[in-house]
Amino acid sequence: MKKLNSKGFTLIELLAVVTIMGILMLVAIPAISRTIENTRKDTFLDTAKQYVNGLKTMWISDSLECQETVGGTNYVLASALSDGDYYVYIDSSKTSGIGAGTNYPILLQEGGKSSWGKKEVKGYIKISVSGAGTVSAKQQYYIALGDGTHGIKDDNITTEYSQLKRGQVELSGVTAAEVTAPSGIKLCKEV
Repeated sequence: MKKLNSKGFTLIELLAVVTIMGILMLVAIPAISRTIENTRKDTFLDTAKQYVNGLKTMWISDSLECQETVGGTNYVLASALSDGDYYVYIDSSKTSGIGAGTNYPILLQEGGKSSWGKKEVKGYIKISVSGAGTVSAKQQYYIALGDGTHGIKDDNITTEYSQLKRGQVELSGVTAAEVTAPSGIKLCKEV
């Protein structure tokens, strides 16, 4: 029987191991990166949905009042609003000393920051009211949200929050200006 080399590995054995490890790394690194980005997108979507759910709670409990006319000074409780579109600003940096009577209602008591480095998020939620004053009154919620680099933006606000998907989270190029409600709108504030 031939005696095994007791001095260590041969050069061929080492090259084979290094080659195999290199191939495994070429396959694993992109898959891991994709998984991390998808997780961050999902977390960003969860944050957006938490904001909308917080607003829904305030809407149902009549903790919001909105302008009857664009730029008007007369505010009406959410349950008594007529048909139309109403906007609520989001700014996660405004959580202390802000709230009742301001255009920045506190929708989430804690958190609400971006999943990318815990950045502050800004944006708005649009509430479309239809069938006001009837049994079949309906509210639809749309959201635009960004952290200055990443976000969900919809120039026409056509995607309802319940239909948001991972692919609608942009990884770069979303600025605060793109997630600011358009001018000439009816704003809502906390009661």
